[in-house]
Amino acid sequence: MEAGALVLADQGSCCIDEFDKMGSQYQALMEAMEQQTVSIAKAGVLCTLPARTSILAAANPCAGHYNRAKTVSENLRLKPAMLSRFDLIFVLLDKPDEELDCRLSEHVMALHSGTGGKMGHTTFSKNRNSSFASTSSTLDEDDDKALR
Repeated sequence: MEAGALVLADQGSCCIDEFDKMGSQYQALMEAMEQQTVSIAKAGVLCTLPARTSILAAANPCAGHYNRAKTVSENLRLKPAMLSRFDLIFVLLDKPDEELDCRLSEHVMALHSGTGGKMGHTTFSKNRNSSFASTSSTLDEDDDKALR
């Protein structure tokens, strides 16, 4: 038998992305969250392993955007019984801002192109062999506050 993520994370943290797309694995996860153990039955052998772990999970709304008129459970299509197992639930909303989104993407491109990470005006140039970005101004105080 091999230990899974929750058993390996015993006395630590287990991070789960795309939590809303887990499907039928909720029952095993609920046992682990309630009893802090994972039970495995294979080839006639019953084994109970410790899973004393904190779970950090991330999920996306089922419709692609969060509908404020619906509950968290409805937006994520998760059963209330599962959501009740979490001590803290944070809803992060992305308020569309074309200018800030553009500047943020330029900043990320500058970071990953090796030209530094200072946010500002970025110019993209492309030739047949390569593409690169160069940054010409720095992040001002208002931009820094907007990103926090």
